[in-house]
Amino acid sequence: MTTMPTLEGVEHRFVDVGGGVTIHVADAGPADGPAVMLVHGFPENWWEWHKLIGPLAADGYRVLCPDLRGAGWSSAPRSRYTKAEMADDLAAVLDKLGVAQVRLAAHDWGGPVAFILMLRHPDKVTGFFGMNTVAPWVKRDLGAIRNFWRLWYQIPISLPLIGPRLLTDPKARFARRLGAWVGGGFNLPDEDIRLYIDRMRQPGHAEAGSRWYRSFQTGEMLSWVRGEYEDARVEVPVRWLTGTEDPVITPDLTDGYAERIADFEVELVPGVGHWIVSQRPDLVLDRLRAFLRL
Repeated sequence: MTTMPTLEGVEHRFVDVGGGVTIHVADAGPADGPAVMLVHGFPENWWEWHKLIGPLAADGYRVLCPDLRGAGWSSAPRSRYTKAEMADDLAAVLDKLGVAQVRLAAHDWGGPVAFILMLRHPDKVTGFFGMNTVAPWVKRDLGAIRNFWRLWYQIPISLPLIGPRLLTDPKARFARRLGAWVGGGFNLPDEDIRLYIDRMRQPGHAEAGSRWYRSFQTGEMLSWVRGEYEDARVEVPVRWLTGTEDPVITPDLTDGYAERIADFEVELVPGVGHWIVSQRPDLVLDRLRAFLRL
């Protein structure tokens, strides 16, 4: 079993959110500081944020980095792994830690999870910062249909038996090839890939990772297309960073967000792919600091 990576100033909490589920949270910075929750994507865990945690904590923020259910050092229960289910986990974490309000920052799959947290629990969230991610608002036009091929990789990951095997390959062949493609030629560091794949090899975690995609493909996507969150409006500040070399999370996906968000801005980052947090931590930190000062 992988030893928990060490990072100066980080305390590790294991929060019982009910139903036999425990969520691991890396917690740094002053306990009474303004709270910011950083929500990782796939196949990552809290370690995705290791270059940002120290600087933000030094700025005086309480930095909370949860492992979503089925990832990292959190529980991997036999559940559906819907994004709403994971959003409610995070709401419970905030309650258990006594955090009344928080600013959210999220990447990849962490984006819809955190965004749904904001929509379902607006009293808890004072702003959202997204990085190469999407909200649960889906465009229903010909362009969206033409771009559906970009989700090809989700099919093998979501398949029973096949998906977990791909995710636990000790050589991470599928992960490395997919990572280079979505990264526009940039991939995660080898040591990070090894850490993430090793956590997938823990009991239940590969099946959980497969279900992240299966739940989307077999239910959530259709529900979003039908307008589950169509009437939702956001009144807090929202900022977005999108690396333009990402072939899946393309810049046009945020078109129309401004009509539903009172204070919305998006920045396109040329030459950067999906792994924007790893590829440009300096840029992400700078923009996140500006967002937190709003």
